[in-house]
Amino acid sequence: MADQPSTDATRIELFGWTETTIESRRFASLGEATAALGAYRCAWIDLEGVSLADVALHLEGVIALTPLACDTLIEGVRRAGADDFGDVTILTMRAYERLAVVEFIDILIAPKLVVTIQEKPGGDPFDGVRDRLRNRSQHLQRADENVMVLLLGRAICEAYRPVLTEYNESLERFERALVRRPDSSMLDRIHEHRRQLLFLRQGLAPLREALGHIQAALTVRDRPSPQLHARIAAIRELQDEIGALLDVVEYQKDSAQHLLDLYLNAASNRLNEIVRVLTIISVIFMPLTLIAGIYGMNFEAVGPWAMPELRWRFGYPFALGLMLACTIVLLLLFWSRGWIGDPLRRRRSRLSAAARAVEASLPSVSSVSAILSRRRGRPPRPQRPA
Repeated sequence: MADQPSTDATRIELFGWTETTIESRRFASLGEATAALGAYRCAWIDLEGVSLADVALHLEGVIALTPLACDTLIEGVRRAGADDFGDVTILTMRAYERLAVVEFIDILIAPKLVVTIQEKPGGDPFDGVRDRLRNRSQHLQRADENVMVLLLGRAICEAYRPVLTEYNESLERFERALVRRPDSSMLDRIHEHRRQLLFLRQGLAPLREALGHIQAALTVRDRPSPQLHARIAAIRELQDEIGALLDVVEYQKDSAQHLLDLYLNAASNRLNEIVRVLTIISVIFMPLTLIAGIYGMNFEAVGPWAMPELRWRFGYPFALGLMLACTIVLLLLFWSRGWIGDPLRRRRSRLSAAARAVEASLPSVSSVSAILSRRRGRPPRPQRPA
C-alpha cells in the first residue's frame, strides 16, 4: 500500500537505510513516519511545517526524550546553539535559503535517527543532500546519524558562502570608490554591511562555542564507544566548518571597519585641503588689503609725513605693482614650502602610489572567493552496469 503524501503546507519525508539501499518515503502524519522507523537501521526524518510541540509528542516515546529535552524542543529557543541530553543532542542552526532570507532549523540527533524540523514550509539548503539520497549515492550507503548530521550541517554552512561572497564584493567596490573619491552616501551602506556581518556572527559564534562544550562533555564520558567517537568526530568537523565561516566573517567585519576609518580619514584630509586653500587665499589677500587700506585713507599731500604717491602721476600703477609683488613673493614662498604648485602634486602622486600599493596588497575578490569555495566539486557519479 502506497504512503499518502503530505499536504502542501507540511512535508514529512523519511529517508531510511536498509542493508542494501536507501529508501525515500513520504507520510501524511508524523505518527506514521515514526511507526516505520523499525524497518531501517538508520533514518532521517525531514519535517517542514510541523510544530515543535507535535514533534516532541511523537518522538518522546520513540527515542526516550527527557522532560528537559522535550521542554527545550517545545520552547524552540530562537538562538543558534546546541544542547546535550545524554543520547539525544539538539542543534539549532540559523540557515540562509537566499540572500536576507533567514530560517531557524532544529536538528535532533539520537541513536540511529536524525530529525530536522522547520516550522515554516518552503525552501531550505538540504536539496543537494536529498538529491544524493534519492539517487542512492554509493558514498552514503553506509552512512549513519553522525554522517547525516555532518552533511546537513555542511549544507547549512554552504548556504552562508554566497552571502559572504556578495558582501565581500560589495566591500571591495566600496574600497575602490573610497580610494578614488570619498562619498558620504557610502557611509550608510558600509554601516549596513557591518550590521549584517554582526548578525551573521551572532548566528555562528554561539553555535561553535556550544559545540565545543558538547565535544568536551562527550570526550570525558566513562564508557567510550565507536559510536561515541564517531559523534565526537562529526561535531569536531562541523565545528571546524563553522570556524572557517567565522574567520571570513571576522575578516569582512574588520574590512568594513577599515572602510569606515578610510572614509573618515579621507573626509578629514579633504577638509584639511579645503582649509589649506582658503588659508592660502586669505594670506595672499591680507597684504593687498593692507595696501588698499593705507592708500584709501585719502590724506592730503601736505606736511613731511604725507604720502607723496597721492599726487604722483604713477601712484596708482605703483600701488597695483606693489600688490602684485606681494602676491608673487607669497606664492613663491608657498611654492618653496611645498604647499602649492609642483611639490604638492608630487606629494599627491606619492600618496596615490602608496594607496595603490596598499590596495594591491589586499586580498582580491577572487582569492576570498577561493577561500569561500575551497571544497572541491564532487566527481560525477559512475553509471551502474545494466
